[in-house]
Amino acid sequence: MRFLTVGASSALLLASAAAAFRDSSPLLVWSSEPNYGLDEARAELTSGVIGADAVFGSLETIGCDWDMAVVVRMDELHQTQIKKISLPLDSSKADLHIPYLIRPTREALDTSVQSWAENCGAELIDDSATPEKGQRTLVYIHAEHGKDIALPQDLPARNIVVVTGTRDLSKHELKRQEVAEEPFESVKVPEVVASLPSLSPEPNASAAAKNETDPDAPKRKHNTYFTTPLITAILITFGVFIPIVFLSVKALASVQVPPRLLEISKALAVDKTRKDQ
Repeated sequence: MRFLTVGASSALLLASAAAAFRDSSPLLVWSSEPNYGLDEARAELTSGVIGADAVFGSLETIGCDWDMAVVVRMDELHQTQIKKISLPLDSSKADLHIPYLIRPTREALDTSVQSWAENCGAELIDDSATPEKGQRTLVYIHAEHGKDIALPQDLPARNIVVVTGTRDLSKHELKRQEVAEEPFESVKVPEVVASLPSLSPEPNASAAAKNETDPDAPKRKHNTYFTTPLITAILITFGVFIPIVFLSVKALASVQVPPRLLEISKALAVDKTRKDQ
């Protein structure tokens, strides 16, 4: 029972881990200038799996040493899709790369981007607006899923680029519930009674046949003599027990007394007879 419990717990942990990786998105940051906040975050990074809320909430620590910051959000972006799309910069040269942000939401990212822009005194615009010259600007871009990502053409020399993804957790939870309930809904109970031949008695049937079809009368069980346990017991008896008994009897019958022991026993019997006389 203990091993079954451990196995079930391991299966649940594996399933939970798999679900967590499905609800994850990467985060990549490039900075044109040395950035202390990114260096510190990279030094403290001990795992590629981090909660998205903690990372989004610390975007402000990147600082404001830039003329334009570009944050690109792509819905349903996964780490495995990074090589399938064209990124604006080389992913291998990113100053910070977190492969798996667990449960990233659009609401959390929107709040973090807005707070970052307010702290830096930057103008928050989308890719359709034109930034004002001489004004620190934070461009928030929504990239279409699976499409290549492009940066603004007038990107200044001092810039920071952030590419990440978000997940619609409510849709994923609903999908998992549908998958979990589908096997139970698709199971249909076979109508065995409809497939059985009619057992209604003929008008001139005997009393015995009437009793067999009477629902209140005791019914005989057909084809229940050779059940699975009985057949198993017969096979074990004839296949295991009887051969063991046969071999045991044969082994006992083959046991022979050494001739010298017979001679000694005969000599002892003769000596005893002489003493009795």
